Amino acid sequence: MTPTPIARPIDKRTAKAVEIAAGAGQWLRCRTRDGRKFFGIRSQADPNRIYFVTRDACTCPDAARAPMLQCKHQIAVRLHCAAVRARQQAHPLAIAA
Repeated sequence: MTPTPIARPIDKRTAKAVEIAAGAGQWLRCRTRDGRKFFGIRSQADPNRIYFVTRDACTCPDAARAPMLQCKHQIAVRLHCAAVRARQQAHPLAIAA
């Protein structure tokens, strides 16, 4: 008999982050003058607004009040970076996304 995996409930912020990460191909890819990467991610509420996001910071209003200061955009960026890293490790000769 194999054990049945227990599904953990996903909070709304994480569920939205997964949705945002799925659209990573539409993100702006940017660099600061000193070479650090960041992404431009459109607001889900206002498509005319773009938030500038790194793994550790975001310009959205929720970033300052989110639990552990992680808004859905930052979580999405972390998910995206983890997926890119996993692809690179699986196929080390592939060009990074």
